[in-house]
This record gives sequence, structure tokens and C-alpha cells, in this order.
Amino acid sequence: MELSPQKQRTRRAILDAAAGEWAQDPAVSLGGIAAAAGVGRATVHRYFPDREHLRSALTSDSWAALHAAIVEAAPGSGPVLEVVDRIVSAMVHVGDRVLFLFASAGEEPSRADASIAGAVDEILVAEIRRGQQDGELDSTVPAQWIQRMVWSIVYTGLHATGDGLVARHGVDDLIRWTLRGAISARSRGVGAGSAPTGP
Repeated sequence: MELSPQKQRTRRAILDAAAGEWAQDPAVSLGGIAAAAGVGRATVHRYFPDREHLRSALTSDSWAALHAAIVEAAPGSGPVLEVVDRIVSAMVHVGDRVLFLFASAGEEPSRADASIAGAVDEILVAEIRRGQQDGELDSTVPAQWIQRMVWSIVYTGLHATGDGLVARHGVDDLIRWTLRGAISARSRGVGAGSAPTGP
């Protein structure tokens, strides 16, 4: 049964609140999520019968949001380092979802979630391999190593915003600068330069 526009907005508000709260503290209660969403706990239960249903829905929603953001970053279009910059911005844009997925990494994904997670990884690995072939990215390490570097540096940057180390609006530049130093082709020295200033 399709939800009305208002119910869709309420469901979205609950998912957004859950992502923000659980990204910072996986132990936050449904009551805390309801308060963050601006609804009553009974309303949360009308959309999601219990905590596990909400977590499952949020996991699927998070992978879908991340995949859509990365596709919108136009992989395959332009120099790889510029594409990686756009992908980083896309990941930061859905930052709470990324942090939530990291916090849930030990949980067994559903078949659908595993499929879309695989699609996300395939896009990133394909770009990395293209960059290695073009000489933009370091070809002395496996593409999957660089892929993990991208994930870990994005996570570190997003986590730092929660700690107050850097503002969310300024973390894109810091992540991109760090990544370029870590993954650019060594022989070309791409990405050398001064660190961006703080917020």
C-alpha cells in the first residue's frame, strides 16, 4: 500500500532522525529517535513495529541513498581525481547514513542490501582502476586497498565532525586533500601542496 505524501514525509523524518541518532550512538532508544523526529513514540511504532524493523529499513534506505548520491556524482565522467572528489562530496552529503552503515558493519545484510552495497563498491573500484590505468592513481597497490582508504578517510572525516574537530561544511576539502596525498600516483606527485585551512 502506497503511503500518502504526508505519511511519506513522516516516515522520512523518522528515518532521517534514526540515521542521525544511531550514527552517533547505536544505543539510542526509539523514544530518543521519536523526539529527534518531532513525533511521538506511538507514531514511530505505527511505521516501524520495533527497533529491528527500523534498523532494517534504515539500512536499506542508507544503501539506496548512498548509491543514488554516488551515481549522481557522474562516475566515468572526467579525470578520476575529480570524480573521486565528487564521490567524496556525495558521501559527505549523506554522512549520517555512511556513519550508520559503518556502525552496523558487523550485522548480516539482506540479499537486497548486499547487492546494492556491492554496486557501490563496484562503481568506486572501477573508477580507481581507471585512474590507475590513466596514471592518476597509485598503481603499486591493489584497487581494493585504495577503495578501503576512501571509505576509511571519509569515515574519519565524518566522525571528526561529530567530535567537533572540523565543521561539516569544511570536511569535504580536508578529506579530499588527505585522499589525494594517499592515493595519487607517486611518480607524478599529484596532490602535493598545503593542507586546507580549518573552518
